[in-house]
Amino acid sequence: MLVVSTIVAYGQGAGVHVPEPPSLPAQKAFDLTLDETKKYSRSNNFEIVGHSYFKGDWVVSSARDRGMGCGFNSLRVEKGIGYFAGYDAPPTCFGVLIADVSNPAEMKFLSFIPCNPGTRCNYLRLNARRKILVVGMDANQANPSQPTGGLVPQAGVAFYDVSEPRTPRLLAFFLTLPNGATHGFEIDDRYVYACARLGLTKPGDQELAIIDYGDPGHPGVVSTVHIQGQHVGEEYEPRDQRNLDGTPQHVWCHEVNLHKDRLYVAWRDAGMVIVDVRDRTEPRIISRFDYVPPFHGGSLGATHTTAPVIVDADKYPTLVVVTDEIIACPPGFGRIVDISDLGNPQVISTLRIPHVTDNFDYATGQFRCPSNGGYIHHPWFDFRSASLLYTAWIEQGLRVWDISDPFLPREVGYYLSPRYPGRFPNRQVREAYQDPDSALIYMTDGNGGGVTVLRWVGPIPRRPPVPAIVPGAR
Repeated sequence: MLVVSTIVAYGQGAGVHVPEPPSLPAQKAFDLTLDETKKYSRSNNFEIVGHSYFKGDWVVSSARDRGMGCGFNSLRVEKGIGYFAGYDAPPTCFGVLIADVSNPAEMKFLSFIPCNPGTRCNYLRLNARRKILVVGMDANQANPSQPTGGLVPQAGVAFYDVSEPRTPRLLAFFLTLPNGATHGFEIDDRYVYACARLGLTKPGDQELAIIDYGDPGHPGVVSTVHIQGQHVGEEYEPRDQRNLDGTPQHVWCHEVNLHKDRLYVAWRDAGMVIVDVRDRTEPRIISRFDYVPPFHGGSLGATHTTAPVIVDADKYPTLVVVTDEIIACPPGFGRIVDISDLGNPQVISTLRIPHVTDNFDYATGQFRCPSNGGYIHHPWFDFRSASLLYTAWIEQGLRVWDISDPFLPREVGYYLSPRYPGRFPNRQVREAYQDPDSALIYMTDGNGGGVTVLRWVGPIPRRPPVPAIVPGAR
């Protein structure tokens, strides 16, 4: 029923080679004022309006000793309150920091929710109407707080009442599996759609779990979805077993996006998986775009995020932005995929930074990469135009694209922060999120560089991405 497409010819959106800002002593890099942050940044079509390292006792001692701030991953901002999920590589913050961000130039700490002992909690979502913060936790040895007395880390999903941000209150913790994994997820008003390891999941794998939190004090799984081979006792289909070089594929659920009654799931080397959830108790896979092989997912697997391009909130999208978190050389890049025919998704263009993604040495037959931090990570669409796309690109900063012609996307802006040395030598831009009230862009750095607040001052495309079905040669 599902057809794995043949990849057709496509256009390329090319990001520019931005010169690095001047180097700084490591200690100084984590002690910049806002004016100094502006001085030691590189930007095009952005105004820098705020920055905080969010230093404090919540930063682990090994990072504090180096003067580092919090490294963050996912985030949400609502009515002047920011919710920032700590990041673990390098180890800086194992918990969720809540802050008053109503004045981006003077962001203020409000509270800190620690992860369960022996876990990291890199992912969060906010139910703004119900004032419930949802946090995923998975086992992580880097957390200096580990279980004692022979206990093991408790992985799962936690629900907090954040009606008073200074004093968040735990409503319930749903255990997915002791010493397990709970990765990316999405929520609606009643359900959590989480990538997690459950009782039948093979070690190292994660499947999709749908969790009902209508009663937030008593959440429970109502259904699951997995790729054949992920459960104990199952065999993977041939297409999900090996890369072209013979190494094993990594087939696990990684990130989830929701629109209407469909989930757009990044399933690493299994590619993009679209799941119909009209009946949450009986979800079903209705489309899959598997491009590994011929492409290679590296040590983590390929697909990181599959973000639908929402032009009309009442209609299903015909385009999806797919990003690959490939920490290798060559690194991961982005794709725009036409899903107007769910049985035959097609790549119509790519998002690349050529000096990083396409630097091939014909003399040696090898790619040359400036660092291991040159891969694309998380995408975010500006709510004012579905054609304005922000992509976090780790060491290459935050890149902005006009995709009004999705067959030929154009880079229209960028922001490279000062050099925050950590896991990667320069910076680790992980996610961007747009405040729905102010339209400001909040950007997280995983290297201990905290949160930067930006204002987009470039053009806002008036035309939505052209329909995927057009006459002529296309």
